[in-house]
Amino acid sequence: MKQQNLLWDNIRKGDINAFTKMYNLYYRALFVYGYKICGDKNLVKDVLHELFLELWVGRQRFIIKSLPQYLHTVLKRKIIKLLSSSSNVNNGNIDEIHQPSYEELLIGLQTEEEVQQKLQKALKRLTPQQMNIIKMKFFENKSYEEIARYTDTTPRTIYNQVYEALKILRKYIRFILYVFIMLNFNN
Repeated sequence: MKQQNLLWDNIRKGDINAFTKMYNLYYRALFVYGYKICGDKNLVKDVLHELFLELWVGRQRFIIKSLPQYLHTVLKRKIIKLLSSSSNVNNGNIDEIHQPSYEELLIGLQTEEEVQQKLQKALKRLTPQQMNIIKMKFFENKSYEEIARYTDTTPRTIYNQVYEALKILRKYIRFILYVFIMLNFNN
């Protein structure tokens, strides 16, 4: 518990490495948990990415006593909210939600690993300068002007470089989720 508190304290201070560690530590278990609730791997992935994005963006506002409990609770609430607003749930009866088999869970995990491998391949296509600019823009939340000052270029040049980097990434993967990039940046 003390280690979780230290991890969360570092995340609140903006430590991307601590955030990456938290993501790597909890993502798989959260994915399995979410998949057990709804049986839709794409919905679970979307909710998880939204959850981690909200956690990073609002990290200074949140006071979390138990990180795993918080993550599981928020994930469940988000999934149930989405399901109850869709046609997947009849009259709000959550008991009728699909319970996936063990084989379906394994397939979901294998697919997630494939997505991570594709993302890593796409990130390797970026130049070191593009990676650095992407890191500053999306991980450190710096403006184009701040990055331009740091790299001694113009904001327009930075904008163009971000655009080109995202264009390269889109070429190799079907979707871009900035949090996913941020969480896998260290490799």
